[in-house]
Amino acid sequence: MHGGYRLKRKQSTGFLEKDIAEEIEKRESEVSGLKSSIDLMETERMENEERISQLRAMKAQLEGESIMMEKSLRLDASDLDATKGKRSVLEQQDKGVDERISLVQSKISALNKELAIVKMEKQKLRASIAELRNPALLAELNAFEEKLKQLNEEIIRIDSEIKAKDTQSETIYKGEIEKADKIIRQLEKDEKDFGTEMEQLKDIILKKEEELKKKESMAQEFYAQFKSLFHKRAELDKEMQQNDGLITGRQEEGRRVEIGSNTVSLKNAEVQAALAGLNEEFRQYEGIKLDLEKAEEQLKSEIKKYENLREQIGSVNMRALEIYEEVEKQYNILLEKKESLSSEKEDVLKMMGEIEGKKKELFMRVFEVVNENFQNFFTKLTTKGAQAALVMEDEENPFEAGVRINVKITGSKFLDIRSLSGGEKTMTALAFIFAIQEHEPASFYVLDEIDAALDKHNSQKLANLIKQYSERAQYVIISHNDAVISAANTLYGVSMNEHGISQVVSLRV
Repeated sequence: MHGGYRLKRKQSTGFLEKDIAEEIEKRESEVSGLKSSIDLMETERMENEERISQLRAMKAQLEGESIMMEKSLRLDASDLDATKGKRSVLEQQDKGVDERISLVQSKISALNKELAIVKMEKQKLRASIAELRNPALLAELNAFEEKLKQLNEEIIRIDSEIKAKDTQSETIYKGEIEKADKIIRQLEKDEKDFGTEMEQLKDIILKKEEELKKKESMAQEFYAQFKSLFHKRAELDKEMQQNDGLITGRQEEGRRVEIGSNTVSLKNAEVQAALAGLNEEFRQYEGIKLDLEKAEEQLKSEIKKYENLREQIGSVNMRALEIYEEVEKQYNILLEKKESLSSEKEDVLKMMGEIEGKKKELFMRVFEVVNENFQNFFTKLTTKGAQAALVMEDEENPFEAGVRINVKITGSKFLDIRSLSGGEKTMTALAFIFAIQEHEPASFYVLDEIDAALDKHNSQKLANLIKQYSERAQYVIISHNDAVISAANTLYGVSMNEHGISQVVSLRV
């Protein structure tokens, strides 16, 4: 590290002081480097020469000892054969020593050449240093050295202050550093755990992908069956609509027949009442045979006769008329109730029709708005050219049927949502949720791992959309996706320590 104050350059007539000082320092450093390299080479050369001399002396000594041993020992031919192996080994060692000596001599010659080159460079540097030793320069250098001493003292003082500050910062931040170390160790442990979980999840994903392929093949077969069944259902719906029309016609005819039967029953009741009165009147003549052979005059005379007998018997019971009047009043009350009930029934049916009409009108208005919002959000969340729409299964009777989602990702054919992949289903469902939210916005939303089936590109689109709508409402999202997490304002992480206690860590981004 280099520190200190920068010296101001003084302009002189011939040259710049700083450049000269730097040149001198550079040359001196080169000279010191060359001296050190020369010393190393000299020491290495001396060591190699000593080694060569030692090896030569050892060789001569070994040869003399071998000759002396041969002379002193009167060896037989068998002994000489026994020592031939040792001699060959020694000769091989001698050859190896000669080769090493030759290598060392070649190295010494190379080093001598390098030493000569270094000495020539040293002479050149000494000549350049002698040229640079000018009295004026030396005086200026002395002044610079004094200033350099002052600056060094200032640097020492500043270094002491820095050390004091460092000790203070160590004492202050020591606890924080320990906490950070604990957190880092915990994070490293979590990273290892996450690595093992990632491996397990990869295995699970491979198994799930195999299952998904099987399910997709089964879904294609099911979709083919479902399509034929859907066609049959459409035909059956048409037949049901026709049958409903016939049923309504039959119901109207039944109502007319019922009204006619009611009128007939009323007339029948009148006739039965009259018949009951007549029966009551003629009950006193029950068991008497009618004499149809008599003439009218004779009958009239007999009637007068019998009237006289009746007068002789006494007065007639007049309660029968009062009973008849009471029954007639009850009958009239029942007729009035029937008429009022029929009129009330018509009013209720009329009101039900008005309510159904308003409900249908309101539903269709909301459906059109949500459908438009759904199409806009679907184009934002999916690739270019993709389309989607909400379709009612029965537009005339929307409350008796359902709503179907048709999606076109690629090509010109609309598909049902059940024929899409996991990610496409997720994007379609999210577009529908945001369409409803756009029509009836709420102030708080909780979304639990909605991006589990999305790739990085679609996750980024979803994160941008939620970021845009988070200005109007609060969104709490549970996710492991980096693209969604990086777009959040506040992060909360929950982990478990070695004691089984959950810890919550928050971070405001």
